[in-house]
Amino acid sequence: MGWAGRRICHGCICFLPFPTWQSIVGLITSASVLMYAGAPLALGVFRRRLPDEERPYRLPGATVMSPLAFVVANLLIMWTGWGTDWKLGIAILIGYLILVGNRVFKLNPLKPQMDWKAAQWLPVYLVGMGLIVYLSDFGPLAHPWFPLYWDIVATAVFSAIIYYWAVHVSLTSDEINKVVHSAVVEAEEIIPQSS
Repeated sequence: MGWAGRRICHGCICFLPFPTWQSIVGLITSASVLMYAGAPLALGVFRRRLPDEERPYRLPGATVMSPLAFVVANLLIMWTGWGTDWKLGIAILIGYLILVGNRVFKLNPLKPQMDWKAAQWLPVYLVGMGLIVYLSDFGPLAHPWFPLYWDIVATAVFSAIIYYWAVHVSLTSDEINKVVHSAVVEAEEIIPQSS
């Protein structure tokens, strides 16, 4: 089998869990929403920890908009349905295994600092959202624990708890400034300044 044949074979293996184009699009959408769910959390943390930082744009009503955006993101994840979300959960688990493998076998010369105290809410959030989706009208159960509309209430309450927990245990102002400074220094080393 030639180079092109091997590439096609690898591509087919990657698409085995996705029988339809809709299932691929659903997974990508759900993954994107999960990624964007971090933005309102970051906004809430920055507003709390660095309120006087200079920024080009200030969102009016961020204290209300930020948790609301987090709730909406989680509703979108729930509405994607269990058929997509369990695959996203497997992908996240594989990502964590890769992170652990990198640390254990020292495969990456760069060792990003992990702050488990500030991330203590994350496993609870991922497992909790998975359970809510599974037990909702969008899960596989014939008689869901959270029927239509109650699943929205459960997601909203759970999201609000996670949001305020995450903001409460976030890095301190000094730790955030140190992380931002180290990222800027690394970026300047990688991308030389044009003269």
